[in-house]
Amino acid sequence: MRLILIFSTLFLSIKLHGQSDLINLFIKCDRCDNNFLKNEISYVNHVREQGLADIQLFIYRNRNANNGNRYSLDFIGKNSFSDKKITLILDTNPKFTSDEVRNALKKKIDVGLIYFLVESDISDKITIKYDTLINNNNNSKKLSSDKWKNWVFQSAGSVNFENETSRNESNVRLELDADKITNKIKLQFDIDFDRSISKYESQNNTYLSKRNRKSIQAKSVWSINDKWSAGFNAGASGDTYQNINYRYYFMPAIEYSFFPYYEFIRREMVLNYRIGYGYRNYIEETIYDKFEENVYLHQLAFETRFRQPWGEIYTNLRGKTFLQDPSKNSFSLDSWFSIRVFEGLSLRFGGEIEIIRDQLSLPKGNASIEDLLLQQQEIATDFRSEFRISISYTFGSAFNNYLNSRL
Repeated sequence: MRLILIFSTLFLSIKLHGQSDLINLFIKCDRCDNNFLKNEISYVNHVREQGLADIQLFIYRNRNANNGNRYSLDFIGKNSFSDKKITLILDTNPKFTSDEVRNALKKKIDVGLIYFLVESDISDKITIKYDTLINNNNNSKKLSSDKWKNWVFQSAGSVNFENETSRNESNVRLELDADKITNKIKLQFDIDFDRSISKYESQNNTYLSKRNRKSIQAKSVWSINDKWSAGFNAGASGDTYQNINYRYYFMPAIEYSFFPYYEFIRREMVLNYRIGYGYRNYIEETIYDKFEENVYLHQLAFETRFRQPWGEIYTNLRGKTFLQDPSKNSFSLDSWFSIRVFEGLSLRFGGEIEIIRDQLSLPKGNASIEDLLLQQQEIATDFRSEFRISISYTFGSAFNNYLNSRL
């Protein structure tokens, strides 16, 4: 069985006479080509509700060390498979096309399903064919001879133009990233440049907005053990929206995880603390009569996320204070829930609220009409809030096998 799961490519040839003969599969994956998976994995019944499934498959996607994605596939058996459970991992890299990703994902799902189907009533209808057998020794040599030493470099750029009779917009964005991620250390370096120009014309007026943002950031994190890590953030940036000509900062940090880090795909609860120094040089004089200043600040953040068959919960609570003036502070809470209440009924709600008392860079004077309408400058505010809720209820046929793209 172990050889089958690791080294084989599966070809399942099943001839059955009706939907009732097939195993019921429920797939939950928010960022997959679900139509492709439904069409290619035709030897099971695809059901719309997890409570109707014999096998539940939850697929979670996270960024991996090479700037690709790591898919964690959790297979959970129900009914006659209730004693079975397996987790498989698929790593992709940025060179993969979307078609290569979905085919690799389909193949990994095949491997996971065989774990259940070999002990089902249809096991005699399954054919297993080997493509190749991988030599462990050769594979180990390939992994150990990484000439890049786990470094991954990525560059990107985009140009966007939009034109109408009374509106013109353009945007230029450039990015350069260098990352090294292992179990022991995480190093990240990012360079970003973003320039946006918008022009609006009415019968009597012309409004022009220019926003420029540039930054260079570095992060280093060391793993102390399964629950502790330490590191620092440093960087420099400029942002016309925030009235920042240029600034730089350095912030050491420490973090504690209430669960072992390797469980973060399914459950995560961390508390981190940062403290540091920064310098700011402003484009215009601020409301505090300053063109430049040194700032000292610290920040405490609590973040939790649970991904379970019954749904997903995320909460981020953050507080920040300037040490030279504790009255200049901010607090934010961002939380959302996605819960399966019962068969067919799903509820998703969330919100964000932020109390703001730390807008040190606000320029002196009143904001112009252009600033308000075009959002080219940060505006004074005491808070920001947002609330969202959605509900869905699905009923009817349990089966969801067919695809029809006509018209």
